[in-house]
Amino acid sequence: MTSTSRRELLMQIALTAGSSLLGSAALAAASPTAKTGIDEASRLNENQRRMIAQLTELIIPTTDTPGAKDAGVPAFIDQIFSVWCTPKERRIFVEGLGALEAFCQKAHGRAFNACSAIEQSAALMDCEKRAAVYRSPSGGNIFNDLDEDAPFFYKLKQLTVLGYYTSEVGATQELRYEPVPNRYDGNINFSEVGRQWSS
Repeated sequence: MTSTSRRELLMQIALTAGSSLLGSAALAAASPTAKTGIDEASRLNENQRRMIAQLTELIIPTTDTPGAKDAGVPAFIDQIFSVWCTPKERRIFVEGLGALEAFCQKAHGRAFNACSAIEQSAALMDCEKRAAVYRSPSGGNIFNDLDEDAPFFYKLKQLTVLGYYTSEVGATQELRYEPVPNRYDGNINFSEVGRQWSS
């Protein structure tokens, strides 16, 4: 999916379901004036980019369908982080990656990228547990709020899911795609379908 068609899809999601379904960074990326590529250097270093690639794959791993890496999610997050996130969102994101590194160093004596997938998963679960105590100032669901202060785990998960399901891989291989849906059937057996439709 091209960056233009992805932005058009995000705008349709925002207009149809309401902007509260997307974070501020995602809405910025969906705007008509969104840039088509990274026109400035990534603000993440190589180690951080490798961490994000592994983290996204832990969230949406490769199974019988491609995972987050194959869908280009790490590059999507890098662009959102580098071009669209606010300074506060960038700080929270970098501190979150630092906390994962600290967890792995304390628990296993080595960096996150040097840990096994099981050890990395444990670090991510610890990150999720710490994020669970956060309460949005609006009192709403953290995933449905435009909350600049949301913890790293929520920002990472939101961007991973958004990047994956708006990619060509996510929309056509993980979900089913039918450009012109046929008849309406309100009583279909889900086992006959197997996956939710993307259109």
